[in-house]
Amino acid sequence: MTAPYAILHFLVDGLCAFAMFGTFSVRENWYLNVLLYNFCAFALQMPLGVVLDSLNRRKCLRKCEPAFGFALVGVLLTFLGTVTHPVILGIGNALFHLGGGVGTIHEDEKKGWHGRGLGVFVAPGALGLYLGTLLAKGEGIPMPALLIIIGLVGVGCLGWCGQRIRSEIKKPAVAAENSPKKEGFFLLIGCLAVVILRSYIGMAVGFSWKSTIFAGTVAVLAVVLGKVAGGFAAAGIGIRRTVVSSLLLSAVCFLLSENIVAGVLALFLFNMTMPITLYMLVRRLKGLTGFAFGLLTFGLFLGFLPTYLGMELPVDDRALGALGSLLSLVILWLCVRHYDKE
Repeated sequence: MTAPYAILHFLVDGLCAFAMFGTFSVRENWYLNVLLYNFCAFALQMPLGVVLDSLNRRKCLRKCEPAFGFALVGVLLTFLGTVTHPVILGIGNALFHLGGGVGTIHEDEKKGWHGRGLGVFVAPGALGLYLGTLLAKGEGIPMPALLIIIGLVGVGCLGWCGQRIRSEIKKPAVAAENSPKKEGFFLLIGCLAVVILRSYIGMAVGFSWKSTIFAGTVAVLAVVLGKVAGGFAAAGIGIRRTVVSSLLLSAVCFLLSENIVAGVLALFLFNMTMPITLYMLVRRLKGLTGFAFGLLTFGLFLGFLPTYLGMELPVDDRALGALGSLLSLVILWLCVRHYDKE
């Protein structure tokens, strides 16, 4: 189900960006609506994740898939939110991400992908946000036509997921482990800190060459492909080697990022750790997959706040990107050591 969830992720994020920067940008209280949307879309995933974990543990729900239900309701609320209010839009976004993310994590575990599926699911969202924003700011597709197109594709993807789930519900349920070790607290804090850093650096660091649609598209593709590559690299050469090589090289590339090639490589390498933080955390918090996913999306919200509030550090963008890479490397190095010992 990872493929249809990834397609839906692209569509949902694209629709949210189109609505926020198109429909809602001309309404009153734009500044407040941005905060409300981001809070609902990211911060709410943590408490909703707790609810999803509770539903997954109930034996009476053995013949259904709560994660798919969350994703389905999320898609419906996203459509409703485009013509109502950013809060509805954000809640729909949160429910879809949580349902699709947890569903992908479960499939990744069942098929022994070792985190490869996580990057595949998450990565298309960045491309959807970028293209949705471009459509909203240009003379692109009108909202009714966009809703019809996305609706048709979305129904196909949800039907695909539903068919796969029906073939799975006849299989015996596996009891989940829901007693994470106390030692996992350090891993939890470390992964959260890295996600906050990644979110902040992504918002705060700019590039002088990123002034055209072509350059912006290349930059977004670097982020997308970096997230996908991170999951495959960690599964192939190991988490430790992937973390060290990607973040050391990204620090160097950030220092040289006035050059477009170095800047694109910095974005690619810096985002490779995204599926790694999620994979390590869900592997340790058995039975708390929804909470783990939601906790890291809460980190995305925390990383968004400084830029939203206009809090800028007196540091050059190149140095800030390099420092963020090195600090992430130190934290993740400690997390990997801790992860390997458990």
